[in-house]
Amino acid sequence: MCASHYKLDNLTAIVDRNNLQIDGPTKEVMSLEPLLSKWQAFGWHTLEIDGHNMSQILSSLDEAEKTKDKPTVIIAHTVKGKGVSYAENMVGYHGIAPKDGRRGKESLDHALRNIGDPQFTKEKVDHLLKKATHYQKEVDKKVEDSLPKFFRNYWWNSSASMQVKMIPTRNGFGQALEELGQDEKIIALGADITASIRMDKFYASHPQRKNRFFEIGIAEANMTLIASGLAKEGKIPFIGSYGVFVTGRNWDQLRTTVCYNNYNVKIADAHAGISVGADGATHQALEDITNLYYLPNMHLTVPCDSIETEKSTKAVTYIKGPAVVRYAREATPIVTTSDTPYQFGLANIIRYRKEKKNFIEAFEIKLSSDYTSEGEDLTLIACGPMVAEAMRAAYILKEEYNLESRILNIHTLKPIDKKAILKAAEETNIIITCEEHQVGGFGNIVAGVIARNKKYSTPLLLDMIGVEDRFGESGEPWELTKVFGLTAEHITQRAKKLYEKKK
Repeated sequence: MCASHYKLDNLTAIVDRNNLQIDGPTKEVMSLEPLLSKWQAFGWHTLEIDGHNMSQILSSLDEAEKTKDKPTVIIAHTVKGKGVSYAENMVGYHGIAPKDGRRGKESLDHALRNIGDPQFTKEKVDHLLKKATHYQKEVDKKVEDSLPKFFRNYWWNSSASMQVKMIPTRNGFGQALEELGQDEKIIALGADITASIRMDKFYASHPQRKNRFFEIGIAEANMTLIASGLAKEGKIPFIGSYGVFVTGRNWDQLRTTVCYNNYNVKIADAHAGISVGADGATHQALEDITNLYYLPNMHLTVPCDSIETEKSTKAVTYIKGPAVVRYAREATPIVTTSDTPYQFGLANIIRYRKEKKNFIEAFEIKLSSDYTSEGEDLTLIACGPMVAEAMRAAYILKEEYNLESRILNIHTLKPIDKKAILKAAEETNIIITCEEHQVGGFGNIVAGVIARNKKYSTPLLLDMIGVEDRFGESGEPWELTKVFGLTAEHITQRAKKLYEKKK
């Protein structure tokens, strides 16, 4: 509307009309037709072309340039993956590159043969792949050099002892939603990445529930308002998408409609933090904890692994009012069990005991209400995937420096366990907060609890570990964890320095 109102005839939009999106055919996800008429209704000059025909592309751009007093939209009809037989018109090849190894090379060769461009000679392709391999080795070395070194290698599953399973955190959300779906009041709403965030588990094995699932498409604000209406009528709606979208694009709706009215909407803040890796900065939610925490009536949980995600999802479902479960995409260490005590609103206290064959067996976990001080040297306070890194840091601190660490797993950020935080501050006098988020999003919440409530009978040393005032970038999640200084090795290094200051 704005473009046509101001007669922006130097503006041209191109719509890639391939009839697909991640959740399936566009006409099934959210029909767009009559697309041409809709653009015309907003005052645009419209053109339709074959998006694979270069002469049509060029002539349409020429016509757009000559059009006066109107912006132009070019509806380019295309076929996703055109020319590559195994990928053509296939949703599953969204964001997928050929895999490493022989099979990956074969699929790449097959694709290049299908495309048939004479530019892609075998010599050129081999040179490019060799160059890419060399570049990757350089990056790998740079990443490894950024990691603090110790007498031993403590990295995940690098030795016969302290072995850990890796399972995507999102799986726990899906398992919980599948079970919760037995309740007829539960409604699920998708935003075009239903399977990716495991929202599809709600109905995948229960087709009769499909009438309680609504695909809204890439329209987070609309999805939030629909959920609000359902909640007003007594339903318990779950909405979800990438964390950066489901807490950012719709923040006004979360604030003014959901939280202001205290509606019972549950939000899956999925693929949060740097766990989306290769998707890069635009898709990495590193500000969402701050965006959500200060909304009145909001409940916020950031579970540490798949098992705790399942528990957290179930816990917030029947708490009155809006609630968010923030979880990751990639496989992360399983550091709790089904028997690990869990209570919404209460932190878990974790203590490293002794090196064992399995990582989880090396630790003891209690509810904060059941814990008595053991005279630890320092406290690591973490949430989400950083709990596992804090646990590994406690292991390194003990083995390398004989330092004892108290770990607080703050899976519930709101309401936060103030008593556990204050107790740790008073009893250890050293606090290091750990977050996979812009530094201070979680750390400042903890610091605020201490500053507003602690009686300063003894000095307190506090440090915060997180992403240092920058956007994310593309890379493997574990690469980014190292580059951003979020590993146990970095936590150990910072904790040791803080402890030396205390002495």
